[in-house]
Amino acid sequence: MFKSLSDSMEEFLNGDNLKNFYEKGTISVAWDETVGSSISENTSIKGFKCGTLIIKTKTPVWRNELLFQKKDILRKLNKKLNKTNIKDIRFL
Repeated sequence: MFKSLSDSMEEFLNGDNLKNFYEKGTISVAWDETVGSSISENTSIKGFKCGTLIIKTKTPVWRNELLFQKKDILRKLNKKLNKTNIKDIRFL
């Protein structure tokens, strides 16, 4: 019924929750470094699921501009991230 503290910690550290937080943090840092300050200030990462990075833009103008740069951003992000493979970026 009760688990030891070490068993509980091991389960937590090996679980998906920590992996998801780590992955999102790693992607967030790479996003800021890849796109620069002006784009970073006008976007926010909403999630990463099944290889798709979901980015919320402040305005439709930013969304359209980033759609034109999507391939280049995707290539640069995947180069910066060794283990995480982003297959697509969806701008909202």
